[in-house]
Amino acid sequence: MKRSEIKRQARSHLKRHYVLIVLLCAVSIFLGTEFTNVVDNAQTWYDIVTNQPTELRALDAKENRGSLQKIFNDLIEDNLEAGYEETAERVRQLQTQADGNSMLGRSRGVLAALVNNINSGHLYTILITSLHSVIHSRQAAAILMILLALAVQACVWIFLRNVYGVVLRRASLETRIYSAYPLSHLLFLRHVRRWLRASLTMLLVSVQEMLWWITIVGGAIKHYSYFLVPFIAAENPDIRPRQAIRLSRQMMDGHKRECFLLELSYLGWTLLGFVTFGLVQVLWTVPYRVVGYTEFYVAVRAEALGKGIQGAELLNDERLYAPAQPEELHRRYSEIARHEAIIEEDIVELAPVQRFFARNFGIWTASLEEKKVFSRQEGLRQQTKVGRRELNGEAYPDRLNPLWKKAANALSGKTSYLMPCTVWSLVVVFFAFCLVGWVWEVSLHLISDGEFVNRGALHGPWLPIYGGGVVMIAVLLYRFRKRPALEAVLILVLCGFVEYMTSYFMELSRGMRWWDYTGYFLNLNGRICGEGLAVFCIGGMAAIYLLMPLIDAMVTRIKPKILIPVCIVLIAVFAGDLVYSHFVPNVGKGITDYASAAIPSGGDAAYRVDVAAADDLG
Repeated sequence: MKRSEIKRQARSHLKRHYVLIVLLCAVSIFLGTEFTNVVDNAQTWYDIVTNQPTELRALDAKENRGSLQKIFNDLIEDNLEAGYEETAERVRQLQTQADGNSMLGRSRGVLAALVNNINSGHLYTILITSLHSVIHSRQAAAILMILLALAVQACVWIFLRNVYGVVLRRASLETRIYSAYPLSHLLFLRHVRRWLRASLTMLLVSVQEMLWWITIVGGAIKHYSYFLVPFIAAENPDIRPRQAIRLSRQMMDGHKRECFLLELSYLGWTLLGFVTFGLVQVLWTVPYRVVGYTEFYVAVRAEALGKGIQGAELLNDERLYAPAQPEELHRRYSEIARHEAIIEEDIVELAPVQRFFARNFGIWTASLEEKKVFSRQEGLRQQTKVGRRELNGEAYPDRLNPLWKKAANALSGKTSYLMPCTVWSLVVVFFAFCLVGWVWEVSLHLISDGEFVNRGALHGPWLPIYGGGVVMIAVLLYRFRKRPALEAVLILVLCGFVEYMTSYFMELSRGMRWWDYTGYFLNLNGRICGEGLAVFCIGGMAAIYLLMPLIDAMVTRIKPKILIPVCIVLIAVFAGDLVYSHFVPNVGKGITDYASAAIPSGGDAAYRVDVAAADDLG
């Protein structure tokens, strides 16, 4: 295939799945899997424009005192030569310097604190000091610290960063001819139980390339010899590492120059990306290169199969390159069609009002036995909906993959997150998350300030914004639970609106704030912030899809004669606290006059400050 034809098909491919491929490539850049020069270019331009160093700048360690590796090495050296007192003092100085140039100009919040503490070396010193307190040896503590750091970095590199290159190419291959790409296919390697083998394959490639680069010329040649290994592992992750490398070498024989010229043809886009602070690279160049390399692999693969190259028969996932015939799909997906016919009509007969609340809000008012049948039917509907897209040829058919395991993918109807909850389950969920939120904020204050403070406007051990938030998400967004991506966005919007309005009306009615995010990244009038909303979003998704089904399952096992009285007592006590706190709100040190206290690092545990103090602080 001519290079112009490869790039023409690549552009067509990219335009059909532009948003998806851009996002997947952005993850690759973020993880540092490949295309890391995009970040380096953006940071270099930032340095030039602002005329000052950035915290994440990846330049020469001798010139860059903010280099994480240099900070780590210096701390280890200081630890061995001077001891812990001097090392701790040096870290305090680094922390003071870092505060003036903290993450994106912010020094508050979990994300900012994490970046600043790592960048200043504070986190490293805590670990070294902890090791020293156990083993009482500076040398041994330093050695263990180095080994621990290397082990963590190695695991992230081997099992995540390297493997993501295979995941990205698998997605590129699937979207090449299919109009839909279910996000569950990102876990293809896990579904076929070949994640470890793929990681070992990419590890062997990295090690061999590194050794060949010692000879310089050999490294350049082997870069192209091993170029197709990620694609081979993406198509058939069952191939052994050495087989994949050998097959790539044989397939690239006579095509290295073509691959080099293909890479070189993107030079203009790369230069344009450089002068646009990396924006064009993220939004076009990198995705364009990925799909272009995919078309190159497809062409070389077809030639290898035509020539009968040894080992090419292992590239046996034909459904990546040609849609299956309808007869074959219907034969392998007969279970989908059969279940669709069975569950077309409701098995459980509910009154119109009961059906309305069950379908729209996930609130169950019928018997528990009927709930089990209803939930299994809804689960089968969801599973058949996903299977129908594969049956219709819209998405890659998992069941036609040579590694597909029938027992692991058969329809079961076990989709617990779609199960509606009884009223009493929602009551238990509310109080459970109220208590969890209260413990979370009290613990953060205890750690940061060293004293116990009963957080919140109420006097009891509960924070209604947590429990109410989870119940609100569970009920109001139940209809969108079958679409996790949309659910996450709606959680973000809903929680942001509720938290903002809650803060506004509490300040309006009481003349003081119970939280203030001023100084946090992406805050709006100090009432909400990007970090807090991210925590709400992640926590809300975990609560809805993981925790609530577990709580509901446990609650349904409790006898009604025990469950109902307990819930009524909790409601009565909570209502009494609401009435009492309306006249005598919980205020005081660590609650509403938090300006003088140390600033905590907790995301949702925003520091409390009254309005006058907030004005004084600017």
